[in-house]
Amino acid sequence: MCAACILILSVIGRIVLWKFAAGIDFFMAETWEAWCVALRFDLMVAAYFSAPILFCWLCALAFPRRKNVFLRTGTVLTYIFGIIFILIEIVNFGFFCEYRDQFNIWVLGVVNDDANAIFGTIAEEYHWGRYLTAALAATGIWVFGINFLAKRVFRFVARRNRNLKTALVVFPAFFIIAVICYRGGVSRRPPRLRDAAVCENDAVNKLVLNPAFALKHAAIDSWKISNGGKQPEFVKDIRQQATLIYGERAGTAETIYDLILKKNERAFPSAPRPRRIYLFVMESYDRWPMREKYAGNDLCDTLRALENAGASSDNFASASHGTMLTLTTLMSGIPHIDVAQNYRPNGARALPTATAKIFRSLGYKTRFAYCGYGLWQHVEDYARDQGFDEIVLGSDVENCPEKYKGEWGVPDGFLFSHLADLAGKDGDEPVFTLILSASYHPPYNLPLKELGYAPANLSGNIEKISDGSVPLNTFSHFKYADRELGKFVARVSAEDPHAIIAVTGDHFSRHFPSKTPTLDERTQVPFVIVGKDIPAGTQLPFGTHADIVPTLLSLCAPEGFVYPSFGENLFSEKARSRECALGAGVVLHKNGGSLYGNAKVHYGERVSEETAARREALIDAWRALAWFYFEKETLTERK
Repeated sequence: MCAACILILSVIGRIVLWKFAAGIDFFMAETWEAWCVALRFDLMVAAYFSAPILFCWLCALAFPRRKNVFLRTGTVLTYIFGIIFILIEIVNFGFFCEYRDQFNIWVLGVVNDDANAIFGTIAEEYHWGRYLTAALAATGIWVFGINFLAKRVFRFVARRNRNLKTALVVFPAFFIIAVICYRGGVSRRPPRLRDAAVCENDAVNKLVLNPAFALKHAAIDSWKISNGGKQPEFVKDIRQQATLIYGERAGTAETIYDLILKKNERAFPSAPRPRRIYLFVMESYDRWPMREKYAGNDLCDTLRALENAGASSDNFASASHGTMLTLTTLMSGIPHIDVAQNYRPNGARALPTATAKIFRSLGYKTRFAYCGYGLWQHVEDYARDQGFDEIVLGSDVENCPEKYKGEWGVPDGFLFSHLADLAGKDGDEPVFTLILSASYHPPYNLPLKELGYAPANLSGNIEKISDGSVPLNTFSHFKYADRELGKFVARVSAEDPHAIIAVTGDHFSRHFPSKTPTLDERTQVPFVIVGKDIPAGTQLPFGTHADIVPTLLSLCAPEGFVYPSFGENLFSEKARSRECALGAGVVLHKNGGSLYGNAKVHYGERVSEETAARREALIDAWRALAWFYFEKETLTERK
């Protein structure tokens, strides 16, 4: 009974999620295939939730004298498990509305994140009235329904209280049904996570799992990242993987450091060495507003102007889906390797690939600026461990009135203004500054009118595409961050024309004009780089965050300067000729990209299975070398 009820709950929850959160058409060709696989996951979850209750009922049949105790225990467990499942589904609905995905690793980010800021954002941003009403209503229906059914089960069992023979007849039937449910049907093997990728439509694929199964894997993924000392799946025969990338060199090299050493190639040899280098990592910055498809909007006038004035990559993906994992890549020089580097022992020291360490060797003072607070993800300690000379936090920004400070720090404009003031005080000292913004982040409650900003303009093509699922106020915060960036660039460039300013996003925003963004729209972040000596309109090849530091070094380091890096200088021919690169779950290539692990979901050129397998083997080898370098440093594990 409980299994059937849980199964019904799961199906109802999936229908609600499919229709009201995802906005997916029920009559698409992929729908039937997706639901067939989804019901197999539902059977498994229903079976696991019902196992203790089934045990109680069997005990009631086997031990008639204690049947009332077992039946009542089973009924109470049914109440509890049903309510838990209802709450999981309701929370998952809200999570999907925000992340366009069912429970993934980021739902557990509160464990390592700033809990006060997160819960404050949740309390302010989400529609608690709706969710609480739904939870209370669903719980009431569940309790009433189970109470109604339980009375009939009691009567049914009471009439079959003869002896153990009854249990021996019923048990095999229950056992067969249970095995079928636990295995998710009668197929030769139970469904696995990879089976959720049923078609080319990634939005449909994300609806195949049910919330409980997705939550289970979120917990597993979180454990893997938190316990980074354990060798991940992409690490295989490390020497063989090194040979796949570096050929014969891998046979003689003793350390990965020897393999990743690079000689700097000046992009513009006649240009003077810049005194100021800024790398902006803008919170939740997408590239989609810059696409021609969305022409007519005024969200990213600064980004468009910078792209026209300098160099940019049209196919660029973030290192990860989360801010801190991206930031660790940019600070440590180690690509995303399924490890929370800021919580691992080796993250407490600056390896030779560390960005601050490399720039300090070139004579630059290194500064990290974040508009929030240092306790978030231990970012202040981590930045210091990675070699930054100076840390600037939201609490250091004295020009911001108290009323504008929030859970995530000070608005971008005040931080940027403060940094521009610091540049004036630096004099002739060369300075490299890494900046992390946060204004385009929930709860989107900046007083924009008070700060002098009108709402975003969604006219033109974007108005035709928008389905109203995202409030205009949300996009207005994107516009605010963009304009404040523009003010900073204008001021710094006027004071130092040779300053280099690079801009990217930490990850895509999860907010789009419609509920069904393409893979390109939901994975691409901008990367633009401007300076007086960079030719306007320069097109860079596809890239990821691991490529940013080598690209910046090509503009400031001497010719032949030797440094270790897992990325490539995007001005170089080597970057233009490489076959692929890995972004946040997406494999990039010169003609587009595809979902990592599922080449059927793609944008641009679709590749053959052989090509996809070869590219993913190269990426796995690259990640394996990065993991070994971070954890072991040698090409063989130390005994």
